[in-house]
Amino acid sequence: MPPFAKVRIQGLYALPKAQEPVTAELLESVAEFFRRHSGRVLAITGAGVSVASGIPDYRGPQGTYRVHRGYTPILHHELIAHHATRQRYWARSFFGIRPAFLASPNPTHRALASLESAGHISGLITQNVDGLHLRAGSRNVLELHGSLRHVRCLDCGHLENREDFQRTLEELNPVWAGVGREMLRSGEEPMRRPDGDIELPAALSYADFAYPQCPKCHTGHFMPTVVFFGGNVAPEVRLRSHEMVEENGAVIVCGSSLATFSAFRLVRHAREMGREVLIVNLGETRGDTEAKWKVEAPVEEIVPPVAAILGA
Repeated sequence: MPPFAKVRIQGLYALPKAQEPVTAELLESVAEFFRRHSGRVLAITGAGVSVASGIPDYRGPQGTYRVHRGYTPILHHELIAHHATRQRYWARSFFGIRPAFLASPNPTHRALASLESAGHISGLITQNVDGLHLRAGSRNVLELHGSLRHVRCLDCGHLENREDFQRTLEELNPVWAGVGREMLRSGEEPMRRPDGDIELPAALSYADFAYPQCPKCHTGHFMPTVVFFGGNVAPEVRLRSHEMVEENGAVIVCGSSLATFSAFRLVRHAREMGREVLIVNLGETRGDTEAKWKVEAPVEEIVPPVAAILGA
């Protein structure tokens, strides 16, 4: 098995000394932000939005990088190049993907969908790969880093539903499927990562895990339709994300440290275009100096009540 590359994770931003008090005046100020821009607001969301749905983040108070400082994410080039890395990824996500798919939209997801329906925001760019914004009813959604809902053959491009792929993995790995059933029976909860990854039970080995070849070309292997660390956002997605910034008069960042450059550059682009940028996030972000103002509070304490104020 090849050694897994170490990756320097940027953006382990400091936690705030104190949360900003969430007062009626503060909520009204955020509501006025939406009124001021009259439906030309673009939302950019991050992992902090999905924490209340039970999906852990990377950089929050209980995020993977804070609780497990030695955690090393799988890199794009490793997944493509090494059989052992693919075994590691599919083995760990074998158990971790079910809870991610069972998660439900929380009040922040629903509030953002309502704000779009009521005409207060025009669209949403999310860094999350869980699909919860779409399930909550948001319509104009750009998934910047892709989605866990599908897998794609790296050779021929054949696309499969992730649920169907999971059944194939279960057929190929009956012992692992049995361990998974026992976890469900006993109520044991493995530690999950934001991307559907888990800590592997000690009794199992990556080297025993089998994954399928593509049934269409019979040579290629699959990877999820998400952007891994070290990978690149698709050119058409990058172009559309910049267009969405340019089409709007303001940007609200919800629950993101903006540590990934793909998201940070959108905020920087908005500032360069003269757009008003509001950040709602508990903790320092990479874009703090790009924003006109910031609300230092959990997104779930701001967005749902503001939507209610606006009648959404």
